[in-house]
This record gives sequence, structure tokens and C-alpha cells, in this order.
Amino acid sequence: MNKTILPQGDRIRQLLTKSNITNSNINSLLRNKGVFLGHNEKNNSIPNLMKTIISPDDFKELYETQKSKEDTVKFRTATIKCREDLSLKEVFAEDINLQQKIIEAHKYKPTFKVIGTPSPYFEDNKAIYEYKIERENLLEDWTNNKTYHTGAVIITKTGGNLELSIEQNSTSKETHLINEILTKEIRNILDKKSLINDKDDFIRIKFNDFDNVNRIQFLYSFTNNFCIYLDFVSITDINLLLDENEESHEDVKPFLDEIDSLKLNGKVLQNHILLKNNTYHKKLIFASISLKYKFNINGVKGVCVIDISFPDYISKRDLNSELQISINFNVNREHRKMASETQLRKELYSYIERNKVKNYQKYRAE
Repeated sequence: MNKTILPQGDRIRQLLTKSNITNSNINSLLRNKGVFLGHNEKNNSIPNLMKTIISPDDFKELYETQKSKEDTVKFRTATIKCREDLSLKEVFAEDINLQQKIIEAHKYKPTFKVIGTPSPYFEDNKAIYEYKIERENLLEDWTNNKTYHTGAVIITKTGGNLELSIEQNSTSKETHLINEILTKEIRNILDKKSLINDKDDFIRIKFNDFDNVNRIQFLYSFTNNFCIYLDFVSITDINLLLDENEESHEDVKPFLDEIDSLKLNGKVLQNHILLKNNTYHKKLIFASISLKYKFNINGVKGVCVIDISFPDYISKRDLNSELQISINFNVNREHRKMASETQLRKELYSYIERNKVKNYQKYRAE
């Protein structure tokens, strides 16, 4: 953030009242200043913090907290089989006029723009399209009426050089749109060079690739010890809907038949009777799940939450909703300068991807 004046008073209040600055964030700062409150709600904590001297480091921590939560990287992946081996450097050497493609995709002038002219670069057998956008929102307050978001599409050869994997990273709706444009252009490049069959398209993990029971089993597979850096703690959130085409089990019929959907929040939801008993699973539709882990990544310790969801099914009941994964970190204070969230995420991602692919093949409907 590039500001010459460190805000105090009402200006700091605007930041503290944001929903992505939690009670825990505020009270942690107060405790560091020797202020301990019996009630930690914002109505009590914000006035007390506003009366203290907010140091530059304090403000930076608060600002970066809300920005990191806004800009949580969301991962989506897709694969396509190629007809022959290929060189990523040769196939994807040409630039894509991204700004022009964005303009063509909008009926009216878009409210964001790509900064510079992104070009692909190559490392570790990957072709990487990275970009940054500037988005203007005059309805926002002074802290972020002009925001910046990054995105990337990463192309990796897998499966004995016969399969191309596309990893989409996005931090906003706009970057997701750009990723879809890039993915379409990548397919066009492969098609023009006759590297794929005419009718082939990217294969993605979708909501309707599973029945209700197997979808739960697939999502539950992330509670296993699939990563050397993670220790599973609990399931903390579940977005749960009920399948109207399935009869409720007689044990819970009076309860479930009066409900359309449930939002479960808790500390150890994996022990909830609805989730623990497999006989109820035919009726249950899992649309998202949040899993909490302790992590130790090369000496950097803390807690992280992995969110796995089908967002378009939640918002629009779209059966073709694509699987999306995001990772949120809460690094122990003494370790925060040892590694960035980008570095931590990079260490975890390959393990998450391997577990995802393995269990998708195991539980998808035939």
C-alpha cells in the first residue's frame, strides 16, 4: 500500500470494521500492547484499538490481513490429451493479445485492465502465463478504491508427455474470466498445430462427476494424511444441501424433511452424526467443505484451512460446476517473516493435486 499518511481515528475504523478483519486479528494486536478485554466483540475492541498508537507495522499487518483474505488464490485444474509429444517453448512461444481478448469478451468497456503485456515464461517443464490487473471501484472506501489482482495459467506436461495439464490460479472474478480466455486461446493454439483431436476439450472435475455418496468420500479423502507438511485437525465448515430425489433415512426423516439446506460450522464436524453415519449420505449433497490443519513447512509453523468447493453449484445449482480449491494460512507470529504465503502454497499444492487426482479417479461415477 502506497500512502504517505498513516491513518488514525475514523480512517483506521474503516479498515477495522471490514468483515475480513476478524475479532481475533484485532484482539491479537491489543494483547501485544498489553490490553486484555473480557469481551472480544468488535464493539469493544475497535474503540480500544483506535485509542492506542497504531504503529506502521501494526497498520501494515492489518492491511495485509484484509488484502490477503480478499486475494486468496483459488485453484482450478483441467487436462487435455495431446496426439504427440510437444515442446512447450515451441508451441507457446507466441504472445496472446490479452487486453484485446478482454475487450472482445465485453459488450461495454470493462472496469479493469491488464497491466503491461504479459508474455509466457518457461521453467521446470512448465509454460506460465502470469499477469496483473488494475480494477477500479469508486464505491469502495479510500483504502482500496483501486485494487490490483494477479492471476496465472500454468501449463505442465504430465502422463508421459501425452497429457497437458492446465492449472488456473485466480484472485477475483475478473482474473477467473481472464483465465478462461487464456485457456480457450491455449486450446486454439493446440488445435491449429494439430496437436489435439478436433472435438477434444479440457477435462475438468465437475459436481456431476460424482453421486452424493462418492462426492462425500472424495471430499473426505482430504482428512487423510496425504501431505508430509500437514496434520489434519478437523472439518470446520460444510455447505450441505438435501437431495429431494432421495428418501430420508427413517432415523432422521422427521428432521431432514423439513429442511432444504444446512450450513454447518463447528470444531470437529467429522464427528457429527449426519456425517459419521454412511447410511445418511445418499440424501446429503456436499457443495463445499473446509478442513483445518496444523502445518510445519520447512520450520514455518501455523494453521491453515483448505476450502474445497463447487462454487457455481452453491450460487446457481449448476450441475457442471467446476471444483475449486483455496488455501488460507495463519502463520505463527514468530515465523511470518520466514516465508511468504505464495511460497507456502507452492509447497502444498503438488500434494493437494496428487490427492485430488488419485481420489477423483477412485470415486467418480462411471
